[in-house]
Amino acid sequence: METRACRTCKNFRLHYIKYANGSYNPLAYGHCVKPRLKKRCVDDKACPHYRDREEETKR
Repeated sequence: METRACRTCKNFRLHYIKYANGSYNPLAYGHCVKPRLKKRCVDDKACPHYRDREEETKR
């Protein structure tokens, strides 16, 4: 069974870096928007507010 991680949560927003040539590269961290802004790494264990990103798009 796969462990839930922030990277697969609907409430997680990944941060990016923008280069001078206009391209973007994802970073290894972001933030959680529920219930308030919290810094999170992509591999952090999911919190109780976890909502699967894929299940939400199927509805």
